[in-house]
Amino acid sequence: MSRIHKVFQDVLSKGDGAFIAYVCVGDPDAHFTVEQAVRLSEAGADILELGLPFSDPVADGPVIQGAMNRALSGGFTTENIFEVLRSVRGRAVNKPIVIMTYYNPVLQYGQDKFCKAAAEAGADGLLVVDLPPEESADLDRLASSYGLDVIRLVAPSTSSQRLDEILSSASGFVYAVSVAGTTGARAGLPSSAGDLVRRTAARTRLPVALGFGISTPEHVRAALSMGAAGVVEGSGLIAAYSTVLHQRSNALDSIEHHAREMKRATVGGTVANLSAQR
Repeated sequence: MSRIHKVFQDVLSKGDGAFIAYVCVGDPDAHFTVEQAVRLSEAGADILELGLPFSDPVADGPVIQGAMNRALSGGFTTENIFEVLRSVRGRAVNKPIVIMTYYNPVLQYGQDKFCKAAAEAGADGLLVVDLPPEESADLDRLASSYGLDVIRLVAPSTSSQRLDEILSSASGFVYAVSVAGTTGARAGLPSSAGDLVRRTAARTRLPVALGFGISTPEHVRAALSMGAAGVVEGSGLIAAYSTVLHQRSNALDSIEHHAREMKRATVGGTVANLSAQR
């Protein structure tokens, strides 16, 4: 049983949902990233998602783009994500960690080398945003050989046939995108997000986590009531610290406070997708 599977099993068995927290690695530097990951873990985040900065993040909105630009301006390289990951594990953070990336950095680094380095540094899963399943057989095989779950994205526009194709090679959990477009905070969750969660959950035994636009406890409760097994937040967490980055202590306190509020909203949520318990 993978560490990701076990976390969902444990959380769902209590009637709660999983809180998955996104961290842009290197924003504004490696030390802050490590401290941020530790604080998020202490605040109750069930899974950490470490985002690899990229110069052309087409799936991300202005908040995450800004974080990536700060990281790249500070000299961040692909190798740094593995150094950060090792440091986080060295701080006794035992939560599952997923690396979220675009394909180009993986290709440039070398697929086998990337998967090996990720696994050795302590990663549990890999989510490549812009690599469709029909083009990822080699990477999937390598990831699996190193014990990494392969997380897949599905969207409201995904047809039933396409959904089955995507899910056939997914492991760990499924990341359901609440809306078409890029990441970023929104006023509320559309009904189409619930339709997507239910369609996906009906076709897989994997837990379904809802992301894109999750930034408040109300969003968390709404997502769980739609049947999601968890939520993913990124832009909201970055927004919680980006305006006070010049005061590191305040920035970390802000992150921790926000994360605790989000995790609290998952407790006792109405979770319809209980497949991870089976």
